[in-house]
Amino acid sequence: MEKCHVLIVDDRPENIVSLTAILDELDIKIITARSGNEALSLLLQYDFAVVLLDVQMPEMDGFEVAELMRDRKQTSTIPIIFITAINKDQEHIFKGYESGAVDYIFKPIEKSHIIRQKIKVFCDLHKARKESEETADTLRLSEKQWQITFDAIDDLVTIHDAEFTLLRANKAMGRFFHKKPEEIIGKKCYEIFCSHDRVCENCPTVSLAQDLQPHTNEVFHPELKKTFLVSASPIFDEDHQYTGIIHIAKDISERISLENQLRQAQKMEAIGTLAGGIAHDFNNLLTPIIGQAELLRMEAAPESRLQNGLDVILRSAERATQLVRQILSFSRQQNQEMIAISIQSIIKEALKLLRSSLPATIAIRQEIEMDCGEIMADPTQIHQLMMNLCTNSSHAMSEHGGVLQVTLASRILLAQECRHDPILSPGPYVCLEISDTGCGMEPDIMERIFEPYFTTKEKDKGTGLGLSVVHGIVAAHKGNIRAESKPGKGSSFRVLLPMILRQHTKTKTREGLPPLPTGTEHILVVDDEPLVAQINAEMLNALGYQVTMKTSSIEALELFQLHGDKFDLVITDLTMPEMTGMELTREILTIRPEMPVILCTGYRELLQKKHTQVPGIRECLYKPVAMREMAVVMRRVLDKRNTYKELR
Repeated sequence: MEKCHVLIVDDRPENIVSLTAILDELDIKIITARSGNEALSLLLQYDFAVVLLDVQMPEMDGFEVAELMRDRKQTSTIPIIFITAINKDQEHIFKGYESGAVDYIFKPIEKSHIIRQKIKVFCDLHKARKESEETADTLRLSEKQWQITFDAIDDLVTIHDAEFTLLRANKAMGRFFHKKPEEIIGKKCYEIFCSHDRVCENCPTVSLAQDLQPHTNEVFHPELKKTFLVSASPIFDEDHQYTGIIHIAKDISERISLENQLRQAQKMEAIGTLAGGIAHDFNNLLTPIIGQAELLRMEAAPESRLQNGLDVILRSAERATQLVRQILSFSRQQNQEMIAISIQSIIKEALKLLRSSLPATIAIRQEIEMDCGEIMADPTQIHQLMMNLCTNSSHAMSEHGGVLQVTLASRILLAQECRHDPILSPGPYVCLEISDTGCGMEPDIMERIFEPYFTTKEKDKGTGLGLSVVHGIVAAHKGNIRAESKPGKGSSFRVLLPMILRQHTKTKTREGLPPLPTGTEHILVVDDEPLVAQINAEMLNALGYQVTMKTSSIEALELFQLHGDKFDLVITDLTMPEMTGMELTREILTIRPEMPVILCTGYRELLQKKHTQVPGIRECLYKPVAMREMAVVMRRVLDKRNTYKELR
């Protein structure tokens, strides 16, 4: 710390020299003034520890200087010692003390050590006061910086005493609960956080109070419908006595929501992969069932019991085929015929079908925006989506009846609405909302409604595939589906599908089915599933073709290497052991580049675009293959081959 400043004020130079000599032993800095005005000017420039002030001076005496010093805030507390050689009477002494003097000394100064000691005491007091002020300033600055930091934290931070009473709270706490500081301080933490008179369930402060160790737990706030990550750490004083708690609550509701979405997406992807594999095997089982039934039906007498039984088998197989398509749609492996459509007519058609099957206790209300924009979609799948959602809602109202509300409208999504959705992007959407006044769902049920085979219905009431199929259809159309439900209040499903610029809608017309096309060419059929290869061969034989069947791609290649010129067409499965259908095709085309090949598969995900771009691959068939589809595709490929040969 710098030296203390001492001011000597005297109009006589010899007195100033004498006083300076007396104080020379002290570690101080002496400033001198020859008049009252000069002294007042110096008092504004320096921080003096003490002032030695002569009483008798021209123009302004010492008493006047002292009074002006006491009137100024800056100099009012500076100690004043009057020194005089003339005014030694009682009256002047009293006047000096009334002016604020701490001492009154006569000249000549005989006991110089006494005045030195007094000056030293005042200097020591001044230093102590300055140190105290600096410490206080430091503490105030530290407190201010601490408070700034405390208030800058976005999490809800509070300091409690050992009885959970709030002592301090940061600004985030007040903002979150819309309370002023005085409404928070002095309350129990659970009164603010949970609005009740007991400690919150699962609160880490309970564990902390038992072992005085830091604890962290997730705490759900039922009123705010938010989840907080709450941390509680003990506070100890300098004697290591437990005095309070630092309590930090971080709102993690959004993070948990995103984590749940990620887990759900991963779960759906894993189940989708499994479903795709099951569908592939199921298609191989359906192929011989459908093929044999179609072949036998061709031989059965019209309207006979055999033909009627075969019709039942074919209808059941067709339903099984539709089930496989639902599985593939869920697993996003089903190719859709995407065209530009306005879905108003599809929705109205579905509602007409539903009306005839729903009980009279369920009313249907519809608000269909007729000029709603077009979307790129598969009409069949949109119809299926509509039927599944409405059927699901009708089941929820089967016991007491209710209202099925169907709404279709266009909607513009803004950027902030898509911020937490990885699928949606800003722009125009078609919004289909289907709601009911049924029984509603509990939150734990809501989390699983899109899982395949998950159902709350009785065994004979549903398979649990309806909503999972809807989820797959919406995902395949690059849309989004959200469900809301309250027990006893009903449920609502909102589907958003991206809108496109209005285009001419593609329509299809049904015409009478022509006779099955036939032929006499020689076909090589290759499939590692004996039943599938056998039924394909039998169907082709029934259509008039010559057929050679192989269940090994290696054997098929060896045969083709020897007698490749005898075949007019090769039909091969894509997925086979030892040598895949693509590998077999490449070898065949090496031998005969003009040979047409048809690829068959029950697993569409494996059929990539590069496969269809191989020149020799003319068509792709997806199992189970119906006889009519097989006949039409076969004839189309062979006719193109024959045209090519004629041109050559």
